[in-house]
Amino acid sequence: MKKDGKVVSFINMKGGVGKTTLCIGIGEYLAHYLNKRVLFIDLDPQFNTTQSLMNLFELEDEYMTNYSVKNKTVRRLFESPTTVSEMPKLPEKEDVIIDLDYNISIIAGTINLIFDDNNKSTSASRRVKKFIEENALRNEYDYIFIDCPPTISLYTDSALIASDYYLVPVKVDRYSILGIKLLDQVIERLKFDETLNIKPLGIVYTMLDNTITQKTKKIMETLESSEIVNKIGLFETKTFFVRDLMVGLGGNIASRYNSSRIDIEALCSEFMKEVEKNE
Repeated sequence: MKKDGKVVSFINMKGGVGKTTLCIGIGEYLAHYLNKRVLFIDLDPQFNTTQSLMNLFELEDEYMTNYSVKNKTVRRLFESPTTVSEMPKLPEKEDVIIDLDYNISIIAGTINLIFDDNNKSTSASRRVKKFIEENALRNEYDYIFIDCPPTISLYTDSALIASDYYLVPVKVDRYSILGIKLLDQVIERLKFDETLNIKPLGIVYTMLDNTITQKTKKIMETLESSEIVNKIGLFETKTFFVRDLMVGLGGNIASRYNSSRIDIEALCSEFMKEVEKNE
C-alpha cells in the first residue's frame, strides 16, 4: 500500500532537554508496537540517535568498522563538488539508508558533520528534502524522524526545510523559554528565505520529577502564559524522569522500562492525533 509519510523534526535550541530520547522513544514505539515503518535521520553531530539504535541492534562494531569508515552516513548528503564544472550529486539510497529491521531504518549520524557546517551554500540546506523527494521515501515510510542539533546550523536549516512538522521537547527550567524563542526565530527566518510549510505539533514537557514542586509549577505557569507557547501548542502528555533511561541495560529506549513505556504509549497516541488533526 502506498504511504503518505510525514517528516517530523525533533528540535529545541537548548540542549539537554531529552530530544534524542523522545525522538527514539516515539519512533521505536510506533515501529515495534504499532507496526509503523520509521526512518530516523540523525543530523546532530553528537549522533546519539545513531549510537542508541546501533546499541539496540548490537551493531556498534559494524558502525565503527564499516558504516563510519565507508561513510555510510548522513554526511554523504552534504558532499560538495570538487570542481566548479562538477554538478552536486546525491547518493543512492542504499548508500546511506541502513535497515535495522523491517520497520526501523536509519541514515546514521557522524561526528564528522562538524567539518561541513561551514558550507554556506543555500542548496546544501535543501539536500535532505531533495533526497527524500527524489527517492520517494514518503511512499516507503509512515514517519521520517529527524534528530536535530540544538544549535543554529546548516543541519538545523536542512531538517526544518525537509519537515512537515516539528515537535519541541522542553525540560522545565528558567531557560526553557529562550530555546523556544530562538527556534521560532530560526523558523521565521527560513520562512522568509524559503517556501516553508512546516507546522508545529506542540511542546512536550520531558524529564519531570514524579513530585512536581511549587517552583516547577510556577515555571510551567510562566511558560504556558507566554505568547510563543500558545503559538506552538502544548501536549497534554508529559514524560517523567526514569533513571534507567540514562543508565539502564536497555539503553535509552523508553519501551524497555515499565514507567517510561506508560509515558511513551500515551505520547504516541496524542502524537498521531495531532498529526491527523493537522492534515
